[in-house]
Amino acid sequence: MNCASCGTSNPPGARFCSNPGCGAYLSWSAGPQPGEPRQPGEQPGEQSSGRSRPETRQPQTSFIPPSSGQVGMRLELDLAEPSVEPGGQAQVRVTVFNTGTRVERFALAVTGTAARWATADPGELTVYPGAAATATVTFAPPRGPGGPAGVWDFAVQAASEVSGGLRQSAPGTLSVARFHALTAALSPVAARGGSRTRQVLVLDNQGNAPEDVWLGATDPENELRITLPGGARLAPGKTEVAVQVAATPATFGLPKRVPFTITVTPSGGRAVAVDGTRIVAPRFGRWPLIVAPLVAAALVGGALALTRSTTDPAAPAGAAGEVTPGGPEDEPAEAKGKDASPSPSAGGTKATPKPSPKKPPPAPSYFAGKGELSGGAADVSVTGLTSDSKIFLTPDLTAITMSGTTVTDARPRTGGNYPAAALRVAGREKKSFRVEAVSDSPPDGLRFSYLVLTRSKGTVGGLPYEAGSARIGTGQQRVRVPGIETATPDSVIILTVREGGQAVRIDAKEDGGFIASTLDALPAAAEVSFDYLVVDPEGNGTGQRKAAAGLDRTEPGNVGTAAPRLEDDLIGERSAVLLTPDATSYRDDSGLYATALADVCVLSQGDGFAEVEPFYIQRPFVKIPYDWLVVT
Repeated sequence: MNCASCGTSNPPGARFCSNPGCGAYLSWSAGPQPGEPRQPGEQPGEQSSGRSRPETRQPQTSFIPPSSGQVGMRLELDLAEPSVEPGGQAQVRVTVFNTGTRVERFALAVTGTAARWATADPGELTVYPGAAATATVTFAPPRGPGGPAGVWDFAVQAASEVSGGLRQSAPGTLSVARFHALTAALSPVAARGGSRTRQVLVLDNQGNAPEDVWLGATDPENELRITLPGGARLAPGKTEVAVQVAATPATFGLPKRVPFTITVTPSGGRAVAVDGTRIVAPRFGRWPLIVAPLVAAALVGGALALTRSTTDPAAPAGAAGEVTPGGPEDEPAEAKGKDASPSPSAGGTKATPKPSPKKPPPAPSYFAGKGELSGGAADVSVTGLTSDSKIFLTPDLTAITMSGTTVTDARPRTGGNYPAAALRVAGREKKSFRVEAVSDSPPDGLRFSYLVLTRSKGTVGGLPYEAGSARIGTGQQRVRVPGIETATPDSVIILTVREGGQAVRIDAKEDGGFIASTLDALPAAAEVSFDYLVVDPEGNGTGQRKAAAGLDRTEPGNVGTAAPRLEDDLIGERSAVLLTPDATSYRDDSGLYATALADVCVLSQGDGFAEVEPFYIQRPFVKIPYDWLVVT
């Protein structure tokens, strides 16, 4: 039959138009169509029953104007408010109905705060007109602090890859149950001292919600006075509590070991007991008891000798032990030419050489840590900060994503609708520096990693580096930074803005230098100055390994779903994670190389991983390569 939408002739029995640009559903009428065989004896315009009919075909109920096709869809969730235990799974069935006349292929995606734990299977559905297809979305929050308890929002979206603009989403909420997991340890386990010692109680809340605990301490001999808080509120992770243990030491004798126990009672779990030991040292120890008899015996012996010397006759002149006056020629041969200090054999004491002064330890070459914005800025104190120090920053949304904060305006944000901001060093004092946003207003609570280098060359955590400063002049987009001895095409490069209102990126790497550009690929409206750090990721630096570096990338279309993980065993909750967008891999694609890229930030980080996402406002569906450096 002929397609009513485009007029294409289709073979008998076809359900859909064979024209690749159409694909409309074919509704066959009751009678034969032109080109089909008739029943024997049937005349044109007659049915086999002998009743007459019009020679023209009846209009199809699904008639579509030749210039356009009918499209439509409906999206349903079988469960809009699933619940899940951490470490378990919750599944939601997603049904997509095709209410149009074309075969549609829908891509499924999950957005929202619960999207980090979601996977859709299958990720694409092919749905025929008037039919439906089903996929399963599985939520699997981990059993740990990375799956916080509470209610998290999500939305399942289906977008047609055939009919542009045809998409629909269905919202829902995921309830993550709470679980308790608490451990406690004392550091050090045993403390030695006289009247007072200090130990640290390390409480590790491995659950997924804050935990209220009560603390108490006892010792079986009732000899200690243990001071510690009566209670504490523990956020997920480790919390340190100071413990002071006082005792009344004996005057003389041996040290005494006194055991004690600290009991930690959580509000929703079993009590945890921690054993410790207090070694009570006496004021004077046992040596006075040993030395006193010897001193008494020596005094008695000295008194007896003095008594004998006063009663003995005078010794003759020149007897042994007599000292006679004379010059150098009267000295013993072995004493000539030596120091005139009396020798032990002459009854004197030997001079003690003066100790040489100790050299102070060298000042640290770098400082790394975390900060947090408040009121749009942050002041970070660094003891060894100098005017020549180089400072590097990267935003970290861990605190914001854990609290579920969202924004609805047009400020920079990630796919999960978490507010983000590119940061710069806005100023520095003698012992501190100030952090502000490059542009726009950053959200309160936005954390950031920082790295301060006090030297232009050296090693950071065992990796050789070279640091310096450069600038992009007003009206320029790129700048070549030469004269870097250690730079190669395989170097890791971290950039941070000091002055200017545009972020920066890496455009090219070469032997002896690199090319930097504005992140938005626009000429600088005002001069942009920045610090750079060139790191050899494979360098054989000296000392313990405390840093790692490399090149990674986000994945296209992943924003707000499952952020790719940057994995390294050095990454912890407090590690400094530094990131810089790197367009080097786009050199062969002039369209991407010459256009704006999105900045990147840490979405969350934990034991051995950091989730990295691009800012959502620019090019979220393009992979963003970035250089990374982790410093502990």
